[in-house]
Amino acid sequence: MARARKLFPIYGSSLANNMLATLVHDRIVNGFVAAYVSQYDRRGILGGPARDRELAETIGREIVLALIVEVEGLMPSFFGKKQKKKLKTEEKEAIDYFLRELRAALERAYNWNIDDRKQFHRDLGMYTDFDARKELAASARKKGKVQEEEAPFVARVALLLDSSMLEQSRRAARKFHGSMGVLARKLLRQTLSPGRR
Repeated sequence: MARARKLFPIYGSSLANNMLATLVHDRIVNGFVAAYVSQYDRRGILGGPARDRELAETIGREIVLALIVEVEGLMPSFFGKKQKKKLKTEEKEAIDYFLRELRAALERAYNWNIDDRKQFHRDLGMYTDFDARKELAASARKKGKVQEEEAPFVARVALLLDSSMLEQSRRAARKFHGSMGVLARKLLRQTLSPGRR
């Protein structure tokens, strides 16, 4: 029960703050875009401060969606379990409260209106539905019966980044998406174990 108490909702707010601070201070989107531009010599996708700001905000939002899904997938390990279905009722409730506060804190930080919040929840639903389908398809893929579906993050970020060169922007977005799990683990560890950076 001590671990469940450790997930008191305030930690959801702390994780939201850590996510947003990391996006800004580590300039994650700027680094991703700069690496893409350099690798593929695509300076033409940069359109000045307004375009750069819009790109950073929009891709930053996709990162937040991906991180929420990654964090949710990591939560059972906080209780020493591999799957959510193996958690006790109070552990599931603690995770639900934690995630609810995480989402609410992000909504407050972004100061979204009702339409923005609805759109965010629709997009988050799309991300979580994909994650659920991915889990179900894992065993079928082992048998070679299912072709792997592309993550919403990859398709959406590729389109935002460079719609005229989709194949290469998809490759870059796929690689970028792969780093979200590492980032989510780092942020979760910093939030729930502040002494261990």
